[in-house]
Amino acid sequence: MEKEYIYTVVREDFRTGGRAKRTRKYYSFTPDLKVGGLYTHLGKGYPGCQRVLDVEERPCPSAD
Repeated sequence: MEKEYIYTVVREDFRTGGRAKRTRKYYSFTPDLKVGGLYTHLGKGYPGCQRVLDVEERPCPSAD
């Protein structure tokens, strides 16, 4: 069984520390991001800097 990692991220201005009001979900199959970390270039649809607020692990069945 593989695990799917669902990160809750919010856009943040790295100069002022101001955050957006709306959070978004970022899905990944690798545990690359740390809670509290500030990341840039997460991919299409996630412009600017994104702060990771929470992570959820969910098992997903493999296609064997």
